[in-house]
Amino acid sequence: MLILEHRSPYDFDKTVATVVNNATARGWEAPKSFDFRASLVAHGQPDPGRITVIKLCSPQFASRMFADDDSKYVSVMAPCSISVYEKSDGRTYLAAMNMGLMARLIGGEVGRIMTDIAADDAAITAFTNAESPPSTRR
Repeated sequence: MLILEHRSPYDFDKTVATVVNNATARGWEAPKSFDFRASLVAHGQPDPGRITVIKLCSPQFASRMFADDDSKYVSVMAPCSISVYEKSDGRTYLAAMNMGLMARLIGGEVGRIMTDIAADDAAITAFTNAESPPSTRR
């Protein structure tokens, strides 16, 4: 349950655009996307299909999280990532860390901030809820 996977009702490009648009509408930034397909193929590796990891940052949450020296260690998980990919069934999926679970595991003030992040994550990916409930990956 550490990673949640959702099937998207949209094609790959519309899924990527919807994630970015939903995130920016909530005040998040989407400073970078990483195209795994392009990178792997450029390095002579087999084509894995379309896989893009979208890096997302909320200046508000990051400021709260990193204000205290005792919570700076959580920066290893920043920025947040949402992966969009196509599977061999021809459908588009997305995956993200289960921030609600992470919040419970870490606890304290960091956990409270991560609970807020989890709520935003759920809103950003809510468009997938009409298609199917999330499956869990370990």
